[in-house]
Amino acid sequence: MYLQKYVKEDTGKKLSLILDCRTRWNSLLAMIEIFHKLKVCIDKALIDIGSDTTFSDLEWSKIKDLIESLQPFKLAVEALCRKDSALLTAETTLKFVLEKLVTQDTMLSAELSEALRVRKKEEKERRTVVKGILIYLQNPKNMMMIHLLCQKKSYATGNEKYLRKSYSR
Repeated sequence: MYLQKYVKEDTGKKLSLILDCRTRWNSLLAMIEIFHKLKVCIDKALIDIGSDTTFSDLEWSKIKDLIESLQPFKLAVEALCRKDSALLTAETTLKFVLEKLVTQDTMLSAELSEALRVRKKEEKERRTVVKGILIYLQNPKNMMMIHLLCQKKSYATGNEKYLRKSYSR
């Protein structure tokens, strides 16, 4: 009741805070976005009810950083959930997320990008073979692209032989 009074004054319409749901990946981001959007109203309502709870500028800044860090993941999941997305979309989407996190230049985004890089490094060799197969299946004339993928120093010629053998059938 205290909060809605300020929300209506500030935005001209009724907005409510929402709770996240464990089974919905994007509910946390939506919850935090609305919370941050209503920060002035929340601060006023906390004063009205005489609460000892207050949010410092640093805490609001951390909430903003969290929102900015989760935004690329929201876009990535939406891209991957499209009907026309393929497995190759995942590689491009991962690169997009990493680029966005690097440009944010926050502690949280640095930690998230490092975690993604570690995971990507662990899966690199397996993904190269799969990526080559997918490139070929999209367009069989892309044999040169497969050859280039296998030329990277960390991949033995065994991978190239495997790909060539698989595609020559």
